[in-house]
Amino acid sequence: MSYLVNLYKETYRGKTIARTLLNLEISKHVQNVGGVVIDLGGGKNPSYERFWHIRPEKFIRVDIDKKTEPDVTADLNKPLPFPDNYADAIFLFNVIYILESPQKTLWEINRILKSGGKLFITSPFVFNEAKEPSDYWRFTSEGLEKLFKESGFNNYFITPVGERFSAAAYLITPFLFFWPIKFLFYAAAIVLDKMIPKKLKLKQPCPIGYFIEAIK
Repeated sequence: MSYLVNLYKETYRGKTIARTLLNLEISKHVQNVGGVVIDLGGGKNPSYERFWHIRPEKFIRVDIDKKTEPDVTADLNKPLPFPDNYADAIFLFNVIYILESPQKTLWEINRILKSGGKLFITSPFVFNEAKEPSDYWRFTSEGLEKLFKESGFNNYFITPVGERFSAAAYLITPFLFFWPIKFLFYAAAIVLDKMIPKKLKLKQPCPIGYFIEAIK
């Protein structure tokens, strides 16, 4: 029931099914995160803040756009302005697809994470182009595994988010002009996702995106 309530509220706020499902996955995994926490490229007042549960001793927002009023202004395509073994947790939500070289950025994240520190990522898969100002990548689960291994992470968990019907619902969102219709459409898509045979989901997955938790 709480799942549908959140879907209802987020649809009313104008959020797509993709954004809502990824945020709900954040609510499951980003729990009681403390210490030094860095949010990379989140902008100002991102919707996922309503879903995470963090208790940082120090929280640092990093963004290239000064208009978002970040704590640190930095280009994520360049070396990050933090010392080695600095952060307890790092967030990279809905950012990886706009990075020029994700592997280099992940190496930098690995460098500044403490031993045992965690990296949390959301990565779109079935998703329209979103040039902010650029849009380079859509990673499969295998592509994500390769990227993490080559970036020095050996302990990671990749979770698919959504499936064929919710992905289709997301793609036709621009043609659903009234939010109550969107909500009903989204809710039906989520129910239909659950009816897809597990064998098909494992053999030929088609999620909206992926949630990844990596531990250094």
